[in-house]
Amino acid sequence: MSRRERQASTAQKGAPGYFAYSVFAVGLIAGIALGLAVTRIHGPLQRSKSETWQLRAVDGNHYQIAIALEYAHRGDLPKALAKLIAMRPAHDPLAALAEAACALGSSGYLRSESGINALSSAVSLYASQGRAGCAEELLPQEATEAAPDEEIERAPNAGYATPLPTKPPLPEAGAPISRHAPTPVPRRSFEARSARSHCETAAPALIEVRVVDYLGRGIPGQRIRVRWGEQEDIFISGLKVDRGDDYADFQMDEGLEYAIDMPGAAEPLGASLSTSACYSEGRRALTSWRVTFVEI
Repeated sequence: MSRRERQASTAQKGAPGYFAYSVFAVGLIAGIALGLAVTRIHGPLQRSKSETWQLRAVDGNHYQIAIALEYAHRGDLPKALAKLIAMRPAHDPLAALAEAACALGSSGYLRSESGINALSSAVSLYASQGRAGCAEELLPQEATEAAPDEEIERAPNAGYATPLPTKPPLPEAGAPISRHAPTPVPRRSFEARSARSHCETAAPALIEVRVVDYLGRGIPGQRIRVRWGEQEDIFISGLKVDRGDDYADFQMDEGLEYAIDMPGAAEPLGASLSTSACYSEGRRALTSWRVTFVEI
């Protein structure tokens, strides 16, 4: 075999190996390029911030107590209710707060003075809105009996250590004890924009109220007042979590006239609301109303 024939034979034997390496290199480069392109388009995975409703049950209980402590310090009821609603409880947010207080009070939370104060704040918040739970029974009796400010005074013969010259003097016996005043909350103003009656067989004689901002977004924690005769009642937007942040309702009785407003936030609706017989799809029902308050 001549030299040229031997070289041709060697080239033919090396060709398959060279081709395989070339395909592998091209595939590797294409894979890297595709991976970089996908990463650039979709971006890296972002670690999103956890919401309060995603907390574990025990952590959620502690967070609700923290809300009650903030309310005790600031006195901002709408803000406290909005935070409780944001936790997306399965039912009434204030009833959920009562359950959280009961669970913590039954698990050693009352072994410290700070725990007693925290649970007292929770009881004060939900009790002020007509809810009840077992926490008030677990609290020490002295924690559930708040003495009026004017009754808090020192004993006449209480002694004090002589203060150092660089320190301010201690209050004299009988002097009133100063208390921290809650930060004033700016009031929101609303206006009744619509009041429409309709015949409802599924939920008759119901006043359904929506409280929204100028963009139509629901505002929870707003107080709505309804008055009839010498009586009145307060109900709050957003407590029925399945109906939205803006929703609240009140059940009417036939033969009565109701005036509705938002105390300190919106003037009374111009017309009184009442319910009477109506018919829908051949069935007798009672008239219901839909009222919308819009922030101004």
